[in-house]
Amino acid sequence: MNIMNLKINLKLLNLLTMLYVSVPLLIFLAMWLKPIFAVLLCCLLSYAVYAGYIKKEDLKSGFLINKSFINKSLIDNRKIFWFLLVTAFVWCYFAGLGGFWYQSVDHHCRNAILRDLINYQWPVYYKKADVAMVYYIGYWLPAALFAKIFVKVSDLFSFFMGNVFLFFYSIFGVFLFFAHLLKAVKVKNFSSAAAAVFIFIFFSGMDVVGASHPVLYDSSLAFRSLHLEWWSHLWQFSSMTTVLFWVFNQGLPAWLMTMMFYNNRKDIKNFALIGLLCFFFAPLPFAGLAVFLIFYTIKFAVKKISGNKIKFLLKQIFSVQNIISVFFITPVIFLYFTSNQSAESSGTYLFFPAKEISIPFIIKGFIYFFFLEAAAYFILIFKQYKTNLIYYLSFVSLIIIPFITVGGSLDFGMRASIPALVLLSVMVIKFLLRKYNMNRRRISYIFLCLCLFFGFVTPATEFARGIKDVVIHKEILRAADGIKTFEGKMMYDYNGRLAYGNFVTVNPKKKTFFKIFAKGKKV
Repeated sequence: MNIMNLKINLKLLNLLTMLYVSVPLLIFLAMWLKPIFAVLLCCLLSYAVYAGYIKKEDLKSGFLINKSFINKSLIDNRKIFWFLLVTAFVWCYFAGLGGFWYQSVDHHCRNAILRDLINYQWPVYYKKADVAMVYYIGYWLPAALFAKIFVKVSDLFSFFMGNVFLFFYSIFGVFLFFAHLLKAVKVKNFSSAAAAVFIFIFFSGMDVVGASHPVLYDSSLAFRSLHLEWWSHLWQFSSMTTVLFWVFNQGLPAWLMTMMFYNNRKDIKNFALIGLLCFFFAPLPFAGLAVFLIFYTIKFAVKKISGNKIKFLLKQIFSVQNIISVFFITPVIFLYFTSNQSAESSGTYLFFPAKEISIPFIIKGFIYFFFLEAAAYFILIFKQYKTNLIYYLSFVSLIIIPFITVGGSLDFGMRASIPALVLLSVMVIKFLLRKYNMNRRRISYIFLCLCLFFGFVTPATEFARGIKDVVIHKEILRAADGIKTFEGKMMYDYNGRLAYGNFVTVNPKKKTFFKIFAKGKKV
């Protein structure tokens, strides 16, 4: 039975989301830093979350332990609640999270990260190569901490328990995101809730069109590998399902922080805390989210200054949680990340294609790419969002981001675009759920559905790849776990590049983070 005007408690949803993403950072601060820094920064982070999302009257009312938590405190519809939870379970299962289904090849390294976090003392040092683990490891920390309880039983069992925890941790994160999505698009009943979730899961650019009719390069490999997003070779935006299947550790936290911004975009006093938590989990998506945080802060400031509310403006900008995030915690995390081997050896620069490709040809190729991946959607929803700042920020971001390269790969374009693509999907879903558009903007509505139909092929291939592999090998448990550990695997090639340099730092005792902040013995 459908109900009208579904109610989602945004205050509780915000708190649960912030607890979900802040606990891993608390674990990192507590276990990676020297005691004096650990105690100070853990207390500051805890107070920042408290100041931003918990009020005294909330504690007195005990709203977190309400007996009617499921269908009153958070979501007032039990059917929708269970639909979100079951859908999150299915999506995470087919993403290979936990290793109970086929996993993409990126999981070889991700499984090694989890296993080393379980088996090594923190911070993780590799004695044989004189390196330490430096990566955005936040997503694995709760699972690894839990699994350490079982290390004395056996390495295999502790790794299994870590994966079980990771699986259910991911399900809860996706559930929280779905709740944010429904709040953002203002669903009113079960059918619209199901439509919103389905569209998001299968939201993508029209890669199948680009792969079928390439402009610059042969795209046959995209079909053979069932990874359609590689069709253009020079640029790539990832579908939502691709993000979860390949880079869940970055994508899911970035989704959550993007929705925390969107659903609370008139409240800038928590912007720095949202940015910090995104940065800790996903530095590249943070770059994309920072654009929205900065411009909405500017918009807020202009409005308050014109209304002669400067005192209120300063109070919002210099809130205790913003100060703590910017001046106390972010510098430490920044020093940790910048000690990474790849971060030290690679730079950030504008992307320029090979000299043999003419500039006019590149411009033609990018216009084709951008139209299929994003512009078609922007054009069709323009009338509804022509005065919306998020619309223009998303549009401009997705034009600029593909031309920025970090470390000589497409990673920046694929990951920094995540927040803008999430917000584009939100706008598309809101457009489709609005009856006015169905009746009065029928042509745009039909063409938008057609674009989504072609876009659905990309995430469908992500599911198909796993099903194909399971059928061929006649095994359901198809975990990608060939590396096991980074210990003893790091060697230099003939170009002087360190294998798996993305995950470590060389000579950690010479790095500022490890000299000043990190606890434990030095390598």
